[in-house]
Parts: sequence; C-alpha cells; structure tokens
Amino acid sequence: MTDDDRPWLSPMLNRIAEVAGERAALILGRERACLTVFIPKHFRPGHWLPELIGEEAARNMIAAFGGTEIEIPPALAGQMRRRRVAIAEMTRNGYSINHTTRLLGVSRSTVKSHRRRLKDGEPDDDGQGSLF
Repeated sequence: MTDDDRPWLSPMLNRIAEVAGERAALILGRERACLTVFIPKHFRPGHWLPELIGEEAARNMIAAFGGTEIEIPPALAGQMRRRRVAIAEMTRNGYSINHTTRLLGVSRSTVKSHRRRLKDGEPDDDGQGSLF
C-alpha cells in the first residue's frame, strides 16, 4: 500500500503504516499524538510499544526506527472533515464497513451515514472546494 492509498494519514503515519501496519499507525496517532517518542533498538517485556501496537508491529517499528526519536502526529481525532474524506477514500478503495470502523475508530452508523451520502451524490468534502 502506498501513501496514495491512505490520504487520511500524515506522511509520518503513512511511514509507520508501511512498516507496522495501518492499525499500528492509527493507534500511535491516537494514543501518542503530538509526542516525541524514543523507539528502542530492543524492547523488554512490559515496554509500552509492544503493549500498545502488538509485538510484531513493534518489531517492525524497531527494525525501521530503532534507536531514534520520532514525532507522532495526531490521527483523526476530532477532525470531522479528515474523517469524512478518509471514509470516502476507504469506500472507493473497497474497504468494508468493519475494516473502516476498526481503522478509523468510528462507529458503524457513522460509516454507513457517510456511505449513504456518497451514494446519494453529496460531496465528500465541506463544499468549499480546493484551493489548488
């Protein structure tokens, strides 16, 4: 998957998603948003990283970022427009409702509502159009 498939994620969260998966990127973007975190070269039992994103994803993060500090940008929390665009993009890319709800941390009714609006021809943005 490439950055083009995940326009709802920032460049850093896209890098994390490439190495550790979308789930890990979104969890980090929610739980460690706006923090600078140190990714160790090795982790011990009880370390926050594998407890938060899982052991396999943590090992992948260590392989890519071990020994460095990275700034974790926020995911989608409270960003209604970005969430709306994310749901539209995920729908176009064939994601199921369940997959979309898990990745974005929104309810099924939110995804269904957005999908219904898309089906009815309503725009997936805020109606202001693009500046570029």
